Amino acid sequence: MKQFAFALAMLTSTSLAWDPAGHMLVGQIAWELSTPDTRAAVAALVATLDNRFNERQPYNFVTASCWMDDLRSLPKKEYLWSQWHYVDITKDDDGRNFKLPEPPHVVWAIGENLKVLRDKAAPKDERAKALGQIMHWIGDIHQPLHATTWDDHGGNGYLIMGVPFSDLWPGTKANLHTYWDKAFRFDIKDGNVVEQWQCPKIDARPKAPSEGVIAEEAKKLMERFPKNSLHELAAKFDAEAWARESHTIGCTKAYPPGDHPRDIAVHKLEPDFVHASNAIAGRRVVLAGHRLAAILNELFP
Repeated sequence: MKQFAFALAMLTSTSLAWDPAGHMLVGQIAWELSTPDTRAAVAALVATLDNRFNERQPYNFVTASCWMDDLRSLPKKEYLWSQWHYVDITKDDDGRNFKLPEPPHVVWAIGENLKVLRDKAAPKDERAKALGQIMHWIGDIHQPLHATTWDDHGGNGYLIMGVPFSDLWPGTKANLHTYWDKAFRFDIKDGNVVEQWQCPKIDARPKAPSEGVIAEEAKKLMERFPKNSLHELAAKFDAEAWARESHTIGCTKAYPPGDHPRDIAVHKLEPDFVHASNAIAGRRVVLAGHRLAAILNELFP
């Protein structure tokens, strides 16, 4: 059990929420829905972010959503935001027992960033950091297993097989959390789980919005989930409400049916589960893009 706990800790330390492709999709969708003034203001600020881990390329409106995960390349003691990516709320049958724990967590982090961004006297570098963070957190909070845990660190301890990951982090075992980070890119073909497209490597990220596979896939998602189909947009507009949405999905749809496969057991994902997850993840990405755009348009009118 000690060995399992150590392995789980290692998995947790590298867990993300949406892979870089997912975060860039959120950024691209937000760009499509932003005003010209908002686009210009955001671009000017994110271009000043530390780009050591982005191949020294300045961040743009789309790639800035990856900044907080890129900074994981810092020494562990210098990466201060690990707990800001998620909010651990225990899974139940239907998600009705939702209750925020004490911060830090992603709901709190979004609120802290908004305070800085609404403070016109805040230094430019602090506003840029807050902007880079909130563009990432809004993506994170829409991933169901960033608001749900079944005593497994949000699915990191739920090992799976049968998913042909092309880009697992070194040392990372296939687990349910990692699957949900990429679920919008996996579906079923001829009865098998397939990766429909691959996440661009860092040097192939779009150098500007509307370039490459990210823009193409964002367009497909917006057509698949048009605004008039997103009834969630009429709900309360705040981070706690978004976390509650994700938690409900996490409790009811993010875990395969049945008991939790404890310790070293590995669960094979069924085709129906993968196909349903693809639609859920795609919809959450689009919702995140809409909500990010609404916040940015308010902040940079």
